[in-house]
Amino acid sequence: MAIMNSVHEVLRRGSAIRGNVMWALKTIGLLFAQLLTAVTIAFLLIHAMPGNPFEIMLSNLLRGGVPYQQAVTLAEIMTGYNPNVPLFIQYFQYLWNFFHGNLGYSMLYKAPNIVLIAAAAPWTILIVSISLTLAFIFGYYLGLIGASKRGKLDTLINAFSVIFNSIPSYMLALILLIAFGVYIKILPVAGLYDRGLTPGLNIAFILSLLKHLTLPVLTYFLILFPGWAFGTRNLALSITHEDYVTVARARGLSERRILSSYIGKNVLLPQLTALLFSYGLLFGNSIFIESMFAIPGLGYLLSAAAGARDYTLTISTFLIIIIAVILGNFIADVTYGLIDPRVRGV
Repeated sequence: MAIMNSVHEVLRRGSAIRGNVMWALKTIGLLFAQLLTAVTIAFLLIHAMPGNPFEIMLSNLLRGGVPYQQAVTLAEIMTGYNPNVPLFIQYFQYLWNFFHGNLGYSMLYKAPNIVLIAAAAPWTILIVSISLTLAFIFGYYLGLIGASKRGKLDTLINAFSVIFNSIPSYMLALILLIAFGVYIKILPVAGLYDRGLTPGLNIAFILSLLKHLTLPVLTYFLILFPGWAFGTRNLALSITHEDYVTVARARGLSERRILSSYIGKNVLLPQLTALLFSYGLLFGNSIFIESMFAIPGLGYLLSAAAGARDYTLTISTFLIIIIAVILGNFIADVTYGLIDPRVRGV
């Protein structure tokens, strides 16, 4: 009997290992396929754009007095492709350049695109991370309170959420900018920090940075928290009448403990998964907010490049935003799979 139990245990562990390996391979394979699709779309967009980035760059170099052969070589390096070679070779050259960190050269800023994106991305990540995290925490607890306190408080929370959920992001940004930056004049309306300050780990710079980021973060926060409040409230209400909640009430447990231990914990897992997805998706919404407050993030960079018809920088920034969404989905899938073994087929 002991031998049979040992055999069954070995088989069970072997099945679990196979399930984990297959799940890992499937997840990584899906990530690679999505990245390849994103890069392919970016390559096709470059060739679908009106005008030819290579010819534009070549003309600019020739007008600057660069010899023709040298200008051709420089234009090929800066744009990442040469239209004189077959399309399929251009595609593989683009893939090679992408995976080696070469995203072309910006005609607007006269610098490599990867350098510009690397300088802009931290500001977008900072604003997105702070605002989305605060909106999630605030919306989660408001949703739980609304589900447990049915009546005037629940109505007030819903009304408050509906109001901010119905205002477009650019309109809300404009309202906050006029209210706090023009009339009350307690917050700056544009930029990252006051002029004359040297960026670094010093109190003056940090305080100025926090003051300048207040309005963008507040705008994101007011746009985002209603969604988390509604989602948490609906999930909590669907759990309220489950058998284990009814049994907990029959045992005489307090409503506060039922809300935190029985309802809140079961609501938290799907909401955390949605939160991880949202970090990537929010990058695509940064154009309006960063442009409105002149924050030099990815959204502002994309807007400026598109306005100047800097095609290589526009597509490269757009590609990075798509990759951020893909990585956010990948992290969410991995996290959910680690938390819930059923996802891994174990």
